[in-house]
Amino acid sequence: MPGGDQASARLLALPYDERTRLLETLETWFGAGGSAAATCERLYLHANSVRYRLRRIEELTGRPLADPAAVRDLGAALEALPMLTSRTRARDGAE
Repeated sequence: MPGGDQASARLLALPYDERTRLLETLETWFGAGGSAAATCERLYLHANSVRYRLRRIEELTGRPLADPAAVRDLGAALEALPMLTSRTRARDGAE
């Protein structure tokens, strides 16, 4: 993920299920305008679960979601992620 490659690498290195849950939560949080309450409703999760996942993202990336620059960087990383993963799959398939 751009914007803190080392920290973002820890998030991307998680086991598939955990990584998917955290990225889905982050993407939904962005779609909800940064509202944890709206994220809970959209994911049908308890508020504590959403807050835990958002804190986990902060821990793994070292970027606080209260920091506008961190939010900008993480948003850009989420946008770039599908392109980066498709490129990696194409490269790995060609080897």
